[in-house]
Amino acid sequence: MLTLPKAQEIITAALTGERSDATRRVAVAVCDAGAHPLALGREEDAAPLLAHIAQAKAFTCIAYGKPSKLVMEWADGSPNWFQGIGHVAQSRMGLGLTGSLGGVIIRNGEGRAIGAVGVAGEAGPVDEALAVRGIEAAGFVADPG
Repeated sequence: MLTLPKAQEIITAALTGERSDATRRVAVAVCDAGAHPLALGREEDAAPLLAHIAQAKAFTCIAYGKPSKLVMEWADGSPNWFQGIGHVAQSRMGLGLTGSLGGVIIRNGEGRAIGAVGVAGEAGPVDEALAVRGIEAAGFVADPG
């Protein structure tokens, strides 16, 4: 089960992961299977917007049922459609969707999606690697797509 202590464990492990540059700062968001936020961590000197981007990445995974890597590919192929769906998500659910790397689905041992992690502030592949690191450190299965 994805609990607050497990979400905090994910964040702690993600924040200790390797960066492309030691000066890069990130934010990490964890949401449950209903896309409700469980925990958010933003390094003190990270840009404030990164927290919102991390939340949007996690939310996008749950809203689509796909890791953000796959959503990104979908958005690239149908930008007008994706923009329209993003507007609906923003107006109805309060969070926009984002088609960018760094959103990873959290699965339990049986393969069921139990939440998602979003990381923002690094290059996309590094954001994704940090999310995977956090999920696996907490004993769950990471599904980056």
